[in-house]
Amino acid sequence: MSKPDLADLPPDQIWDETLAIAAEIRDRRPLAPLGPPRPLRGDAVAAFLLSPAAARLDPPGLVAAVGEHLLAEGLPMRRVTSGLLAMHPQIFARTFVWDRVEGMADLARGFEIEQSEFYRASPVRLIHLGAPGFRRRLEGPAAADDFPVLADLRAAGATDYLIRPLDFAAVRRSFVAFATDRPGGFSDGEIARLDDLVPILSLRFETAMQRQLLDTLLSLYLGQDAARRVATGAVRRGDGETIRAAIMTCDMRGFTRLTDRASASEVIALLDAYLDAVTLAVHGEGGEVLKFMGDGCLAIFPADEGTGTGTAGRDACRRALAAACAALTAIDGIENLPPALGPSGLKVGFALNFGDVVYGNIGSTERLDFTVIGPAVNEVARIEALCKVLDRKLLTTSTFADELDLPDALRSVGLHVLRGRREPTEIYTTDED
Repeated sequence: MSKPDLADLPPDQIWDETLAIAAEIRDRRPLAPLGPPRPLRGDAVAAFLLSPAAARLDPPGLVAAVGEHLLAEGLPMRRVTSGLLAMHPQIFARTFVWDRVEGMADLARGFEIEQSEFYRASPVRLIHLGAPGFRRRLEGPAAADDFPVLADLRAAGATDYLIRPLDFAAVRRSFVAFATDRPGGFSDGEIARLDDLVPILSLRFETAMQRQLLDTLLSLYLGQDAARRVATGAVRRGDGETIRAAIMTCDMRGFTRLTDRASASEVIALLDAYLDAVTLAVHGEGGEVLKFMGDGCLAIFPADEGTGTGTAGRDACRRALAAACAALTAIDGIENLPPALGPSGLKVGFALNFGDVVYGNIGSTERLDFTVIGPAVNEVARIEALCKVLDRKLLTTSTFADELDLPDALRSVGLHVLRGRREPTEIYTTDED
């Protein structure tokens, strides 16, 4: 039965019919003749890909292993390339290139790559758009030059190029590309062998890529240490341990008024720049950002008692103080502030404390938070609220000052009664503040 002419359809049916035609075109795939299946039982590369050893590899390690195993099996491989869409705020994709001469490369591509001529003129883009894959010979008078990457491969001595899609069940399709530098290129039997390996490669790459994506997303949303703990099984509600740590919290002054007066894009851009400054400073000193709370941030610097030096607490406090000072310096350098901030500019208050905290899973059966709780956390939050009252950029508790053991680094700003406390607490600040 022939398709109706779109011009003859009522307007409310044209869109539905257009979608149906597009879906049919998208799903149409050229089918290879069935024929007798080629036995993979005796293929050493296929056996490796199905082994536990291959299952433990990350994506770049898997690409390198495929290239090395194919080469060892007599298939004259010069280069094997694959990629992974990264699901990362700054990285669009990662490209893994194994080269027999140059070794292994793991290349991160930013989102600008999508609009670049490099990507637009790439065979990988065609694979992402649904192409079934193709071969290009790179030597002789019939050498192909329809993609710039082919000229690069030819300059490296490659004689033949084959790219195939890796169709995944749960993530967007990827690709695998093979290049040889043997005169005459791949034989028909070698092309057939590589095509036979592609479905196994798809299964193995999807498993490796999903594990990589899970690790990336957990680290982005939980922090590296919390992500490691969750990924290794620390997922029960109430699971936690008591650790000693320096605790840092910070908060932007006048944020509520800013959100009322500035545009959403201005607020988001400022938050991103400010929290980026804090996070880079914390990570630079070996700390862990546990959470963002609107315009606030909570971070810890665990005291590594395994050093056996007896100075773990002091070292944690020194790293926390260095991170806070570095963050303040970076915040002072933020440009293009929203006019709604007014002449006073961007003001942020930091508070530091040291003590025992419970570090683990807290929350409901449907939603957990990997964080820290305890009196030391409550106290640092109350100290941070004093930054505005005392007009200080950085305040610490006396516990932190004592553990820091740098008499010239901090000075007292007197005794102050914290919310929920009857007895006054001595508060410290830096001379630079």
